[in-house]
Amino acid sequence: MRCYCAHWSVFAAALLLTLGFVVPAHAQNRNPDSTLYTYYETNQPTELHWVTCGSLPLSEGCYGSGSLGPFTNACAIVQSVPGAINPFTVVRYIYVLDTGSQANGMTLTAYKRTDSLTQSNDTITIQTLATVPLPSLVGGSGVTCMMVQNPTNVYAASNQSSDAVSINKTTYAVNTVGEVFGNVTAITADSYGYVTINQEQNGTYGNTVYGPNGQLEGDGGGAYFMINPIDAVNPANYPFTYGSLPQVGYRLKSAQ
Repeated sequence: MRCYCAHWSVFAAALLLTLGFVVPAHAQNRNPDSTLYTYYETNQPTELHWVTCGSLPLSEGCYGSGSLGPFTNACAIVQSVPGAINPFTVVRYIYVLDTGSQANGMTLTAYKRTDSLTQSNDTITIQTLATVPLPSLVGGSGVTCMMVQNPTNVYAASNQSSDAVSINKTTYAVNTVGEVFGNVTAITADSYGYVTINQEQNGTYGNTVYGPNGQLEGDGGGAYFMINPIDAVNPANYPFTYGSLPQVGYRLKSAQ
């Protein structure tokens, strides 16, 4: 009987190599705490309480709890993508937007969370890194907050602010962003870190796009929005302005 073992070995190797390109990244690169989850709750806007539960190779249950605050009115919270700095340690950054009690009293508080893991336990520490005043944003009671983060910046606004701000995640420098007119109506982001800021005035909508590096990518008319793999958006919240579709086309870059 003729054997085709060598041929099948070559075929199997080629198949595995091909599959290696199609398996989702999250299935290939798992952080040591990927079997744990954290949920939050609050019965008052001055504190956010958290609990981390799940399972590890040699245990299961809840491994830590705590709170963030105090705040005047915590109106938005966002977290960076967690990253493993070694096989036993995962770091993530948490950002909380606070309306404050006065119109110019909004702040952003940045936290660093570190998970130190063993086969049976997770030791969780949360360190306050900075509290950043955002006096150009209209805060106080009754405002609606918006916030996203990408690899370089946190973008924040309220629905009564005529501009949004970006907060650099390394230096905490604050810059005004949004190249069009009107109050900010939404801030959305995609999984690559592109961010769209929508603004509206008298029923006319405009948008500004920023890249993962924080640089301006473009602006124009229309209430465009971005989507990501985690949170759904309601398209009805982004009214279409007739005739606002961008012209599709491209131009070649000049040689460097």
